[in-house]
Amino acid sequence: MKTISCWYSLFIGMLLPVLSLAQESNTKESQKDELSASVNYQSALHYFGRTDSLKSSGLFPSVGFQSKTGLYVQGNFIFVQNASQATTYTGTTIEAGYRFPQSDHFSGNLFYSQFLYNDKSALVQSALQSQTGINLSYLNKVINLNGGIDMKFSNQTDVGATLGLDHLFLFRNGMKHSAIAINPSVYVYAGTQKFTNTYLKKKNILGFPVTQQTTEQVTQFNILSYEVSVPVVFVSGKFNASVTPSYVIPQNLVTIAGRPDLSERGKEMFYVTLSIGIKL
Repeated sequence: MKTISCWYSLFIGMLLPVLSLAQESNTKESQKDELSASVNYQSALHYFGRTDSLKSSGLFPSVGFQSKTGLYVQGNFIFVQNASQATTYTGTTIEAGYRFPQSDHFSGNLFYSQFLYNDKSALVQSALQSQTGINLSYLNKVINLNGGIDMKFSNQTDVGATLGLDHLFLFRNGMKHSAIAINPSVYVYAGTQKFTNTYLKKKNILGFPVTQQTTEQVTQFNILSYEVSVPVVFVSGKFNASVTPSYVIPQNLVTIAGRPDLSERGKEMFYVTLSIGIKL
């Protein structure tokens, strides 16, 4: 049988990079210090299609600061709601990093995130303590190529990878400081899965056949999910708002016969992310 020992995480889905779209929607500006705030809502919380049994949704107020040097820090405050509880504060994520200077063809960032939980029982990702990684994008007029590598830390370390394609449609219609962006995207998410594998093995001991139970630790790097989304973003001056319908297809769910409590719960699902924000 298999016993799950891999970490779980909540896919907060803090939008597509709204700030990047906002930059693209305006004329070229000199870099400057920038304070931002937003309120984000996700209709179904999941980790690559993996969910708990409560079908929770989430509200995520966020504040951030980015220096003209590219260094940034932001905090996301997690409020969870489901059938068994009203909207309740559950934890905070703090992220710090560096955004590379954006050129006509390349963008990306280095980041480190720390997870602080107020109520671990309410979050699928409660075993996850921190995460670090890099994201890179190659931008062109035909299709944008996006990739990322990360490491997630709990009582063990897991490695993740992301590969995606998107194409940005930008509409101004004579608007000088406003724009609407539609960004159809397809992503593949992969990562390590760790579990123990127990099986029976026959051996000969002093000429006698003996059956022994053998347990081994297994680490596999698998595709975790496919996801399709169509973010729609409106930017006007310092204000932005977005709606992102998404469809996620989980892959390689770890299941244990007769032990649903130790099995990964997940299915294909449609969900929506909404956001309103302002830059100061």
